[in-house]
Amino acid sequence: MTPKVMLEPGKPRRVWVNFPLSGEIAEVYLQLKERGIVHSTRDAFVQGLRCLQEKVMELDLKRAQLKASQRLEEEL
Repeated sequence: MTPKVMLEPGKPRRVWVNFPLSGEIAEVYLQLKERGIVHSTRDAFVQGLRCLQEKVMELDLKRAQLKASQRLEEEL
């Protein structure tokens, strides 16, 4: 399902997401909610996106460091 993007001049962009969870990911969500780590599906979704963004940024940084290291080795 494609998220619905709301564009209003002067306001931050909003994305509406509406989907069911099932299987293992539903169990993960319910366990996290029971433990009080997430308080709602919105909270779980937001935390998941932030965690994913952090991991992607770490990978990007590692790639950039590797490229810089390789360039430095080539120059020497």
